[in-house]
Amino acid sequence: MAGVILIVLGGILFLFPEGSLRIVAFLFGILAFIAGIGLFIGAWLLSRSGGMLFVIPLFLGACAVLLSILSFTDPGLIGAFAAVLLGIILIIAGLSGTISAIFRPGPDIRRLVSATGGIVLAALGALILFSPRLSSLAIVRIIGAVLVCAGLIALAGSVVLSIRERSCAPPPGFERLERF
Repeated sequence: MAGVILIVLGGILFLFPEGSLRIVAFLFGILAFIAGIGLFIGAWLLSRSGGMLFVIPLFLGACAVLLSILSFTDPGLIGAFAAVLLGIILIIAGLSGTISAIFRPGPDIRRLVSATGGIVLAALGALILFSPRLSSLAIVRIIGAVLVCAGLIALAGSVVLSIRERSCAPPPGFERLERF
C-alpha cells in the first residue's frame, strides 16, 4: 500500500510541479500562521511574568506571520527561498566534503572520489543559487521521480516477499504459532 501511495504522490509531484509547489507553500503558510499565533500567545504569557524575555517570541511570531502572508501572496517566492537555502546547504556540504577529503588520511582513490563529490555538490548548489525559481520546480520534479522509484522498489519488494512466503511453507504438522 505504501508503494502505491508513493507512486501516486511522486507522479503528482513530477507531472504538476507548479501546482504541487503552490500547495506546499500554502500548507507552509498555514503552519507558519499557526506557529506565529502560538508565539504571540507565548510572548503574552511571558510578558505577564514581568521579564523582558517576551521580546524574542514576539519577534519570532511577527516573522512567522509575515512569512505566512508572503506564502499566501507569492508561493513561488517561498519555493525560491527554499531552493536558495538548499543551494547554500549544498555549497557548504560540498566545500566541507572537499576539504575533509583533502586532509583525511586514507586511500587516494577514496579521497579523490570524496573530493570530486564535494565539488559536484558545491557546483550544484551554485547552479541552484543562480536560478532559484526554476530550480525549485526542478527540485520538485526530482523529488517526484525519487518517490516514484521508491514506490516501485517498495512494490517489487512486497511482491518478492509474498512469493517467498508462499514458497517457504512450513513443513506438515507445523502451523504458525500465534503470539498472545
